[in-house]
Amino acid sequence: MAMISVETVRQDDGRPLLRQQHRVVEGTTIRALLRDAGFDGVVAAIEKGTLGLAVHGKRAWLDDILVDDTRIEVMAPIEADAKAARAARVAADRSRRRGGVSSVR
Repeated sequence: MAMISVETVRQDDGRPLLRQQHRVVEGTTIRALLRDAGFDGVVAAIEKGTLGLAVHGKRAWLDDILVDDTRIEVMAPIEADAKAARAARVAADRSRRRGGVSSVR
């Protein structure tokens, strides 16, 4: 069986960034890697939704199969919708520029 190299990156609970390199058998899932690495609490937190999971910055799932040079990122889940937050900021800026007066008559 071929071995592959993967990296885990964790940042949760305000702790500093923790990076670890792992060698696993080709075909290993993210769930199996995290459990074998002793991150059982992380797996449970991801399943509950209190931690988020990504691979190279894109949403991932615990049962995704790993490939060589994968970077698995475990972090606090994103709570805000970026598009909605930007629209709210733009609306607030427009309101401030108009002196708080609505343009609707």
